Amino acid sequence: MYGKYIYGIINIINQTTWDILGVDGSNPVYTIAYQDLSCVVSDYFSEKFSAKSKEEVIKNLLTHQMVVERVMKEHTVLPVKFGTVLATSDEVQELLYRGRQQFVDALGWIHDKVEVEVAATWDTEQVLREICKEEEIVRTWQAIGSKMGQQILEERIRLGQMVKASMDRRRDSYREQMISFLKPVAVDVQPNALVSDKMVMNVAFLVERANQEEFDGRVRQLNDLFHNQINFRIIRPLPPYSFATVEVTKLSPEKIEEARQLLGLGENTSEAEVRRAYRHLAAETHPDRKPGDEMAKVQFAKLRQASDLLIAYCRGQAKSGGSLLINIRRLKDEDLHFLETGSIAGVTDG
Repeated sequence: MYGKYIYGIINIINQTTWDILGVDGSNPVYTIAYQDLSCVVSDYFSEKFSAKSKEEVIKNLLTHQMVVERVMKEHTVLPVKFGTVLATSDEVQELLYRGRQQFVDALGWIHDKVEVEVAATWDTEQVLREICKEEEIVRTWQAIGSKMGQQILEERIRLGQMVKASMDRRRDSYREQMISFLKPVAVDVQPNALVSDKMVMNVAFLVERANQEEFDGRVRQLNDLFHNQINFRIIRPLPPYSFATVEVTKLSPEKIEEARQLLGLGENTSEAEVRRAYRHLAAETHPDRKPGDEMAKVQFAKLRQASDLLIAYCRGQAKSGGSLLINIRRLKDEDLHFLETGSIAGVTDG
């Protein structure tokens, strides 16, 4: 496929090029301008992302991030969601025209701010040793010795549940203390998923550039408060991926109809009906109801995307087939689901 791959939006008028190559590895990064805004793009000659292997997608994602972070050194950049490709320069300029006020407002909000990600981990074996000394845990373990047969299995299962509940309570308490301590020097906070039992906290903070040293100092104080039992890792400065990322969907009558069918709605649908249908289906299919079911996560993400699309359509943001649906939002866990599945939800493939 051929098109214009979009990395982000900046507020400059003059055409600019960078000495870096885009996601397809052969074309330089440059800008396409409309009035006082520009899209950072590169020409794209490659297959659709949905047809790529997981390894290729991850490689492209890393290049995407590298480009955005390079541009960020010189400009305030509003990131565009990974995998966004429009067909022509005219479509890129249409994007800037139709989303201009949203983009100007978002750029003003993120100006002179950076994303700082803080991950905290603990020694799970040490935590388990401490939990196993808790009075209720000790009493339950001692009682198992007097049980027989099926009772032993049931009591061991209950003991495992008690240990997990204690660990979860301790993790939640620690995370709440950490966020509360760091929040006063941040503009906004976005919790991310905990990807292993070793993680206590995985949170993105939006921080004023001028406050980065103060923020780092607070993390060091946290390390002292927890007596070096928690390992803290800081990644900064990053573009505000977690707080303001542009999502672009190229609409067609087929996509509108597909979203309606997914939510069980007819042709004449109001925003209120879309919200009601989404709430009902989301409650039934929420991943928490099916732990470990990866397809439940995919289905839940599709429902949310269908709801977002139809709500925007009902509000008149999309005028006709082939127009662009523009949304600036926080990225959620399901937006990064392609890293696990190798597929990409919600991107514009050409």
